[in-house]
Amino acid sequence: MMTKTSIPNRRAEVGQALPEFALLVPLLFLMLFGVIQFGFTLSGQIGLTNAAREAARYAATVPNTTSAAVLTELTTRQMPKAIPGFRAANVVTGAAGSSVIYCAVANPNNSASYPSFSIRARVNAAYRHPLLIPFIGALVDAIDGTTDNALTARATEEMRVENPRLTSDGGLPPC
Repeated sequence: MMTKTSIPNRRAEVGQALPEFALLVPLLFLMLFGVIQFGFTLSGQIGLTNAAREAARYAATVPNTTSAAVLTELTTRQMPKAIPGFRAANVVTGAAGSSVIYCAVANPNNSASYPSFSIRARVNAAYRHPLLIPFIGALVDAIDGTTDNALTARATEEMRVENPRLTSDGGLPPC
């Protein structure tokens, strides 16, 4: 004969999964939204790198262009095409921001009797990618040193300017 104490109490186990699920759901959502934010940011970084590369190509192939013209090409044509959700207000300018520099480098085949130099165009692009997911944004916002709800990404590309052989550096700074 069975006693009452030997019957398993199944009612105590009913609903046990609910507290476990409630404890794990915030972590799962944090990971899911973190992956989504990382995808947005990585997409913007790839676009920024592509925009810098296209602007460097423009600087290297268009004859008699200026740094200001290349910077305009970068910020008004290449960045809007390449960066998803581009906002002109997010382009970083100033000393630590987007810039175009022409510099000279002595070619490796230089000799004292037959010197030659190359000119290179270096494009530095900086853009503040917005952090779209609030909680994830609060966690990673200060990684770049500022708390402005954006991550500043940078890309630098350098290309040799197509020109005939130069016998001097033309007064340009060395690379």
